Amino acid sequence: MSVSSVATKEAVPVSAPSSPNADIWTLLGLAMLGVRLVQGWVYWAGATRRLIYSTGKLDPGSSGYMAHKMNEAIPGAIFGSGDALSALLHHPTLLHVSIIIFTLVELLVGLGLIFGFMTRFFGLISVGLAVSLMLMFGWLGSTCVDEWTMASNSFAMGLGIMIAGGGSWWSLDHWVAKKWPRLARRSWFPWLFSGPLPVVSVTRFAQLFGILAIVFAVGFYGYLRGAVFSPLVARTNPKHHHLALTKPVLSSSGVLTLPAYVDAGPDTQGAYVIQVSVVDEHGQALETWDGKALSELPKTGFANEYKYSVFKPTQYGFVGVLGARATISLPHQGTLKLAPGTYQAVFQGIDGKQWKTHVAVGA
Repeated sequence: MSVSSVATKEAVPVSAPSSPNADIWTLLGLAMLGVRLVQGWVYWAGATRRLIYSTGKLDPGSSGYMAHKMNEAIPGAIFGSGDALSALLHHPTLLHVSIIIFTLVELLVGLGLIFGFMTRFFGLISVGLAVSLMLMFGWLGSTCVDEWTMASNSFAMGLGIMIAGGGSWWSLDHWVAKKWPRLARRSWFPWLFSGPLPVVSVTRFAQLFGILAIVFAVGFYGYLRGAVFSPLVARTNPKHHHLALTKPVLSSSGVLTLPAYVDAGPDTQGAYVIQVSVVDEHGQALETWDGKALSELPKTGFANEYKYSVFKPTQYGFVGVLGARATISLPHQGTLKLAPGTYQAVFQGIDGKQWKTHVAVGA
């Protein structure tokens, strides 16, 4: 064996086998290029729709203001997200600032992924956005599981981008590494930007991310849609409206006051009520507010908790959109005198559906 061959062997760093060569990372970046560009465009498009093309989404006075969508998400938002959304909706300034910050984060993530700048960092942030999307809106979708699909795909795509990085094509990370090689040699650079990572770390992260992605998708599918190997039974029904009627108060003269909450149903239309009745234990109607009487209720008859999803009179009664919560007051219409006892308040929907609650009249 020659001296030169021995020297050559001794010159090979011990750590070389654990550091993949640049060609592998170039291929990984190319393989994920379409995923990175699409993921970036999705977030870029979401932000620019609000900032440039549909500015009403950021205008508190517009019917398209993003807060309306957030209000609609409350009934099915999970793990405390509904409480957080409700708190924000009660503080308009904080709500507006939060919407602006969320939009700017989406914009930066979109640009970062499209141009391959700080690719792994923005891949991580995109995973966080996917989680927030699932927690708030994952249950929505009256015709298909679109919000769950969006969040699940974004979560898995973000994890894949974190593994692959930006590669060497259409990647500012690659340009930065060549322009400032000393910076690229810093230990933290490949973790935030792009470039080779230790094989052991990549293997472990890839296995972990794969498990996380399937658990995230299937777990929330089961939690939100009530099924994995069986027909869908939604946790919060996105197809049919439900009106929760609680703590009713009925006076002996027939004045009915009670909180109402549209806690399920599609976000594309509201729950229309065309008749309200007070019935006795035999099912006989003692007082009825028909569509005309309901449509003529004053604004003070609806004490809405939120200003975005509300109850309001319509031509044939009144309507509450998804997420609306209000105390409704129905005045008596004659000389009704109710004896002490238990009665029922019955709300009749325009589609024939009824919502009922027991209510007592004291002595």
